Amino acid sequence: MSAQTPSELGYFLPAEWEHHEGTWLQWPHDGIYAGYGVKLERTWLAMTAALSQHETVHILACDELQRDHIAYILKHFDMDLRNIDLRVIPTDDIWVRDNGPIFVVNDQGDLALTDWNFNGWGGRFDHPHDAKVPARIGEQLSLPIFKAPIVMEGGSVSVNGAGTFMATDSSIINENRNPGMSKEEIEVILRQFLGVIHFIWLSGEGQGECEKWGDATDSHVDIVARFTNETTVIYNWTEDTSDPRYPMFTRALAELKEAVTESGDSLTLVPLPLPVDGVYQVSDGISWRVDTLTDGVYSNYYLANGVVLVPVYGNAADNEAKAIIAAQFPNREVIGIDVVSLIQHGGAIGCVTQPQPARRKGMKNIV
Repeated sequence: MSAQTPSELGYFLPAEWEHHEGTWLQWPHDGIYAGYGVKLERTWLAMTAALSQHETVHILACDELQRDHIAYILKHFDMDLRNIDLRVIPTDDIWVRDNGPIFVVNDQGDLALTDWNFNGWGGRFDHPHDAKVPARIGEQLSLPIFKAPIVMEGGSVSVNGAGTFMATDSSIINENRNPGMSKEEIEVILRQFLGVIHFIWLSGEGQGECEKWGDATDSHVDIVARFTNETTVIYNWTEDTSDPRYPMFTRALAELKEAVTESGDSLTLVPLPLPVDGVYQVSDGISWRVDTLTDGVYSNYYLANGVVLVPVYGNAADNEAKAIIAAQFPNREVIGIDVVSLIQHGGAIGCVTQPQPARRKGMKNIV
């Protein structure tokens, strides 16, 4: 492990819309409870089918038995296995965006990974295997591993690829992750490990407030707002003042209106609707009533080479949300992925995908 920080070696975190080598997935299994894998496997097959047409899909199986099962089912559904990288690494759950490595690159074409000491979202869940995933991936890929001295999840992060980092206070500057640390101390580490130079901090939710609407992340930024280019941010919005997230979204909008990028530019802000509360219909005739909102938002999409995977809920707002996201990424195909089963566990597409940027020299903002 190098004594120098990633930024001293020229590494930085590229924006998600920049060119990928591939995407990492942790395949669902029954380690949480019986039937978990069967319940969610259809969603993982849909993501794999869409992504494998454009980039490598790195799939983590929890053991050899599951690896053989995944290989069989991918072949059964006629997937192009040339773009599938199937590996055995023990996992506890599916949220690779949060427990997995954050990959960084430099202009010499080098790739490395950063490890952010996953602690089960502030100690809420056991995580003996998930916390070791970054180190195990780094070892298998023979890549440099930089272990940060703070706790952070990948879902906490949105960057514009030009030096600006956006996150919520509540998900990072929090006693359940980084006790006793100031914002200024945390910013120093983010500069050192992600190569960012400017910060936009949104308030997020107060301690314990997120549980009132089913969230366990202390309000990650991916369920509030995200960069779609260097100066544009898409943000969740509702006129429904009874929505328990309304105060958070109202504060975030006010903060975004005051924010600027690393170049001093004001942000172009694009509102994104929320799924309409009520009964969500899915294709096989099953219906699910929304009793807790969890992270049911459209901003939890995933950008890959040539495609955007957008979470859909069989909801009246699905088409409007897809159209808004499509307008932000006109050179990508928008594919809706049914997440009705997944969202019941507190996340959507962005939470279960982790991009690996391509090795390259001086190539940025590739669509």
